[in-house]
Amino acid sequence: MALFGRKDGKSLFGKRKDETDKKPERHELVDIPIESIIELSDLTTFQDTGDTSHAFTLYKRKKYEGEALLRYMYHVQDVEEELVVGVDQIAGTQDQYEISRWIVDGEQELGDPLPDEMTLYYPDPDNEDEEIAVVYNRQEIVPAKLTVTDAQGKEEFNAELHEYITENDELMSIELCGNWLTFYVGLLITRSDIEIYPVTINEQIRS
Repeated sequence: MALFGRKDGKSLFGKRKDETDKKPERHELVDIPIESIIELSDLTTFQDTGDTSHAFTLYKRKKYEGEALLRYMYHVQDVEEELVVGVDQIAGTQDQYEISRWIVDGEQELGDPLPDEMTLYYPDPDNEDEEIAVVYNRQEIVPAKLTVTDAQGKEEFNAELHEYITENDELMSIELCGNWLTFYVGLLITRSDIEIYPVTINEQIRS
């Protein structure tokens, strides 16, 4: 017995409903759900924690969208430490991404306009009385729509990203949102340095 509108299991009216309504599959690095576990095994994490890998919980997600820009900044934490995992879609591709590891290096209100060259000073690990000067050069300024998501919900803002790099490929991204600056400093890591354990909808409801 044939079902109404079907012959041999195929729709007589074009595409089947499950095909037309099917959403594009989300890439594993994109829109990772809040409260998911992100495990890092990059060299910097190893040096910081002493563990071959270290697990963090995702508590805030920032999404930046602009011309030729799609970036996620995943703010993760454990009981002692907080850092940020960045995921940038490579311009001109559909599913190729660069992954980076960042720390929030400061927040402040905007005073003078940001310069093309900035020098930051860090403690010298070999001499506690000395500092190491690191020079960052601005590469570009990118306007972006910023969407911030956490356990309380979602908010949208207009933002501007100022992208800097050193001669050793160390990165600094400065987020300007309103009159407030957030400084991120970091470096690129590889896909093999990160493992993602996404929380399910049922787990989010239980929590």
